[in-house]
Amino acid sequence: MAAPVLALLDPAGGEPVLADAATPVLRADDLGVLRGESVFETIRVAGGRPAFLDAHLRRLARSAQRLDIELPGGWDTLAATAVDAYDDADGVLRLLCSKGPADTGPVGFALVTPVPAVTVQGREQGVRAITLTLGIPAGLRATSPWLLGGVKSTSYAVNMASLRHAADEGAEDAIWLSTDGEVLESPTSTVAWVSGGRLVTPPAGEVSILPGTTMDVALGLCDALGTPYEVRRGTTEELLAAQEVLLLSSVRGVAPVVQLDGRPLGIGPVTAALRDAFEAALVA
Repeated sequence: MAAPVLALLDPAGGEPVLADAATPVLRADDLGVLRGESVFETIRVAGGRPAFLDAHLRRLARSAQRLDIELPGGWDTLAATAVDAYDDADGVLRLLCSKGPADTGPVGFALVTPVPAVTVQGREQGVRAITLTLGIPAGLRATSPWLLGGVKSTSYAVNMASLRHAADEGAEDAIWLSTDGEVLESPTSTVAWVSGGRLVTPPAGEVSILPGTTMDVALGLCDALGTPYEVRRGTTEELLAAQEVLLLSSVRGVAPVVQLDGRPLGIGPVTAALRDAFEAALVA
């Protein structure tokens, strides 16, 4: 298994510097540490390159703007430096920009690590999921920007708590629902489901969920596969009655949900075809 690789961003615009992966990077007074004011992207490394990097960098910039972080330049070079130094064709690339200490400004770094075995297992064999309330109406975050809906920040305590609760209930993942009965997203994934052969996924802007880079790729693949799809709001009842449910994320890819709230689900034809097409697109 390849050793982790750490590369540090030069905020002044110089070349990134490789460092030992155990090197301390953030100061104790960093606002990312003290206040959770950091943004990040997690990117699949496939075939020796970071997949769909441009889309991830655009999302990183949007998240940074929402947190009032002055994002330095050079992230594409930073990603390439870290991936080129990594001794494997497959891995997980994390790009993180913290707001930094008040007297110095943002701090950025890239970390490349192996793909966890449990991630591959979830993609190939599927995951069990439960539904959980996020405690807000579906449209609230879209009209309340201070709630940071659709921002990929390191303030992930609720996300991780949701996954721990799912594990306590015998599942590997969760799907968040609104208090008014709509499907939102998962703690680390975009949600989609299949009804009558048609793929459905919620509109990120209307319900203020994270715009999924993997979902964007998947919708393009649906066109190529001839699979009909809709980007629209959906109800809890619709999700629970779906023929197929899938979770889409950058590293895990297209993961079938094989059990939802205790109800068994098979790996259906739409999910299987989309999963295979996405894996092929990673190295195309």
